[in-house]
Amino acid sequence: MVMSRLLQATKSTKNYAFRDWLCDNSGPIVRYLVARDLARSAKYDLKRLQGVVLESSIVRYWLGCLTGRTGFNDIYGCRDTCFENAMGKLTLFGLRKGVSDLDRCCVPYLAWLEQNTRSRRKDVLFDLSRAIVASFLAMAGYLSERCVRDSVLQRLAAIYYFVKSNDFTIYAEKSGFRGIPVAFRRHPLVNPELYSNHGFPLPWIYDILAFRALRTHLGDGAIDSRVERVISYVLDPRYQQFYEGYGIVRARNNRYYAMGWNVWLPRYRGLHADSPEMGCLVQRLELLSRFHIARSSRWFKENLEMLEGHRNQSGRYAFPKNYIQERQNSYYVTGGHMGLGENRRQRLTREIESTYWMVRIHNNVGTAS
Repeated sequence: MVMSRLLQATKSTKNYAFRDWLCDNSGPIVRYLVARDLARSAKYDLKRLQGVVLESSIVRYWLGCLTGRTGFNDIYGCRDTCFENAMGKLTLFGLRKGVSDLDRCCVPYLAWLEQNTRSRRKDVLFDLSRAIVASFLAMAGYLSERCVRDSVLQRLAAIYYFVKSNDFTIYAEKSGFRGIPVAFRRHPLVNPELYSNHGFPLPWIYDILAFRALRTHLGDGAIDSRVERVISYVLDPRYQQFYEGYGIVRARNNRYYAMGWNVWLPRYRGLHADSPEMGCLVQRLELLSRFHIARSSRWFKENLEMLEGHRNQSGRYAFPKNYIQERQNSYYVTGGHMGLGENRRQRLTREIESTYWMVRIHNNVGTAS
């Protein structure tokens, strides 16, 4: 016990040193995030640091990507102008409700969600759209808006109702369904009975983003328990053996679509550390570091230890480039937008961003311990 406390104290001391180094060497976004979330020191003028961030060209670019359009392909997709990527990037940069430019940009999305929160429309693609909008608004601090809070709670209720029974039987025999395109002949069919009369009962990665924000906002023990049960389901080997993206789903008018965005955990099934599919590892570790049952899992511990192996001679971190990618027109939730506004042509950029992510993960673990 004494040795454990000594090791924890040593790690905390190192993290403070890393924070000071990040503030001294990083650009405005990392400096603001460290000062606001990690350092918590009165020596930083947060209002001034935030002002510099809001005036930066990269933040202006991403604010401009919030078009206000609410069609399915405007909410979901890989383009920078899709709501999920623009909002994901802005929340990563630390923008929250109360920033006037963000509030103005979010008006049409809040209005759309208000209109559709209690819709009885039975369509899996509509469920996905609503989940995406609610999740990123929740991340941005809009859970105080009833439509956002109710939408996230509805998703939690639908998912918890299914996962509490530990049921992993989600597929149907395709021979009993007509009209499935030939292109989907190798994809399993998620049983339409699971979502024909109710919301889609399986967790999307967007839901986990929302549930993390919900726990912080409500501080409700019953909600915490339900969320942890969902995370337990995701960590189960039977869940991780599901077809990538779950498979295909039947939507309105008996049309079939390939479903994506299951909560896939890189390296759970032995994926090589150098695989290009490792792009979301750091993002998923940081996300799940907020959940007790995830922090206790073998997957989390082994991957955190693996990242510890990427220290450089200075004792800070330098991850492989594909772990902290920044690519135009990529999905935020698959780790395509991990950049933090640093100039990627400069020598220290990889060290700054890697060290920031690692300190953030350790901070989450330490805060929750």
